[in-house]
Amino acid sequence: MKRQRTSNTLLAVALVAMLSLFVGYTPTLEAAPLEIIYWHTYTDQHEAGLLRIIEGFNNSQDQYKVVPQQQPYGEFDAKLMQAVRIGVGPDMVNMFASDAINYISNDLLVDLAPYINDPAHGISSFKENMNQGLYAEITQWGEDSIYLFPFTMTGEVLFYNKTIFDKYDLEAPTTWTELEEASKVIYENEGIPGFGSDSITDTYQGLIMQAGSGYIDADTKTMQIDEAIAKEKLEWFTEGVNAGYFRLVGEDVYFSNPFGSQAVASYIGSSAGVSYVELAVGDAFEIGCVPIPQEGPVKYISQWASSLVCLSRDDEHARGVYEYFKYLSSTDVLADWATVLGSIPVFYDAVQTDKMQQYVSENMAAKALVAEMEYAGMLSSIPGSHNVRTEIDKMVQRVALGVMDVDSAYEAFIQASQNAIR
Repeated sequence: MKRQRTSNTLLAVALVAMLSLFVGYTPTLEAAPLEIIYWHTYTDQHEAGLLRIIEGFNNSQDQYKVVPQQQPYGEFDAKLMQAVRIGVGPDMVNMFASDAINYISNDLLVDLAPYINDPAHGISSFKENMNQGLYAEITQWGEDSIYLFPFTMTGEVLFYNKTIFDKYDLEAPTTWTELEEASKVIYENEGIPGFGSDSITDTYQGLIMQAGSGYIDADTKTMQIDEAIAKEKLEWFTEGVNAGYFRLVGEDVYFSNPFGSQAVASYIGSSAGVSYVELAVGDAFEIGCVPIPQEGPVKYISQWASSLVCLSRDDEHARGVYEYFKYLSSTDVLADWATVLGSIPVFYDAVQTDKMQQYVSENMAAKALVAEMEYAGMLSSIPGSHNVRTEIDKMVQRVALGVMDVDSAYEAFIQASQNAIR
């Protein structure tokens, strides 16, 4: 039987050779799809959702194949930069603007604008379909260049103990003044702080930006924070901490557990953390969740958008990366991905899909975030700007804990920040 199969194989080879000789027939092999390497740090259900979406893209066409490679979170940044510098890095990764600037300044990211704006294969209404603060963030290194492709966003929302608020006929606060007044009432009657923030840095940035302050001038590389506004907001928060109706998060790191144990009546945290809040609270009380307070001439919340970037150095791979970005940004696919991540799409048309509207109706944090997504603002990302955030945290902590006075702490903050961005 084995001898017969061998004979059949030889006969087939001979027939192909004869056809090639007499009629010019040349057998061709189907080209394998070009592999696009994607480094990511997703795990558990997030990784499972990612693999499902990648499989959908790979099955939707036969020219490219996205190959996901999971990387350890703690080692990711150092490993990526090293790999990219020696030319063995991935074709795409997730990146925030504060990290992207380090790659842009070394000419290591691909400008996606020519693909997005291509008349035949581009994405129509790309700019108009997203919050303009976000568009300003991804185009801040030149109006004609787009290095980050955003997809989903999480953001600051205010979780509050609705049971306690109802007990004292307090409405969910919409301004910082209302938040302060409610916190005082709760502290005086319940003996617990009324408010805290997981990220005092983002909350402080929000306070000064809403009040109309500048931040960093990217062109001159100088700090442009309004000193009077900065000191006023610093004093306001410190007064609340000292009086007991505000508090710092301290060793708890996140407020979900203190909130659940009723050690604080409200706090600003990430919309993505709603499941932790619900787990910590259980059936102890009713949870409320609303947009963060707004007060001042500017509507503003911090921008927490997850973007993808292209690191490919040749046109073929860059085109494949863009085609994946285009697929992921399609309304139904993006709505699916956002629900997996516990976030919302940055594109308005994906927010309006039936799936996302159903998700928002069932997720209090997503509902609050959708209501304020238009306020997401932009802060300049230049080398050293990440250090400014660190210095804000130091300044607020020093003053709130009584280590330094407002004037000294502010002066130290400005000097350290200016040195970082110079």
